[in-house]
Amino acid sequence: MSQKIASSGWRYARSGPIATVLRQEAFDVVPAKGEAVVRMVAAPLHRTDAAVINGTALGRKRVDAAAFPRVGGCEGVGQVVATGGAAHLKEGDTVWVAPLQGTWATTIAADPQRLHRIDAKHAGLAVHASTFLMAQQLLQGYARLRKGQVVLQNGGSSATALAVSALAQPQQLRVLTVAAPGPRFEAAKARHAAYQSPVFTYDGKGAREVAAAMGKEGRAALYLNGVGGDYFDHFLKLMAPTAHVVSYGAQNGFGLFVSGSNLIYNELTLEGFFLPTYLRSLTHGQRQTQLDFVLQQLADAKFTYPTTTAAGLGKLPDVWDDVFVKGGSKGIVKIQ
Repeated sequence: MSQKIASSGWRYARSGPIATVLRQEAFDVVPAKGEAVVRMVAAPLHRTDAAVINGTALGRKRVDAAAFPRVGGCEGVGQVVATGGAAHLKEGDTVWVAPLQGTWATTIAADPQRLHRIDAKHAGLAVHASTFLMAQQLLQGYARLRKGQVVLQNGGSSATALAVSALAQPQQLRVLTVAAPGPRFEAAKARHAAYQSPVFTYDGKGAREVAAAMGKEGRAALYLNGVGGDYFDHFLKLMAPTAHVVSYGAQNGFGLFVSGSNLIYNELTLEGFFLPTYLRSLTHGQRQTQLDFVLQQLADAKFTYPTTTAAGLGKLPDVWDDVFVKGGSKGIVKIQ
């Protein structure tokens, strides 16, 4: 398929501040040989989207990004218009478009290996599928957890942390969550309560309360670190021998304050998780299996998270500040 297809969306010709370089414009999509064509239905606004456009998120890590001019966004849900000859697709399929693929546009061309069929009833969840795939890998990819073991996580007001709590509940794992004290704390506490995960403050007082909740024999087998900062070490002291600590997320400005004795005496393992590398390491079939699993699990758990919605591509700037500056909610742009 090589004919031009009319599209419109938000593109940028150079990196820079999102409000400066991003432009809504009409353009033609010309699919390369073997590419599928997708009519986008909805796409998320991630904080990472703004950082990628600004040119600050990638750092020294190489990722597969399109040439300029580049469509904003990185994932979403759409319907297949043309399959590009891919055997796993047919016209009309509802698909998740996997990162990193510009999705803030009415129509896109994409490598079929980035497209995953989903049940249309899961489309609302699948808009943020990368968040849920990350939560599943954080929970299952580093430690062999058994029923009743403790998972400790910070960043408790995030959607990732809430997904961890939801996915851990059917496995009968004990998830203890900490969140920064402040205006979002009580809302986070209420959301995690639905999955029987108590929430404590991310400070010295919270560390003492978490220690009491663990008891003498219940120290954490896994510590999921999404925020770093001054209090990281307070909770590191609560790890069981040979436990695993996994850091993830955009922590460019935050150090990890670590007491070496905690690492040495408990023989802890520290690792980092970078989502694009993980997704790229999976075959299409593996990603599909993981995707089907997390979407069904979270649908069964009636998973919800606060969302700010732009009712059309033209309304995208109306929600930028709520998502990228204010925070506390996930953003979605309804495209079709």
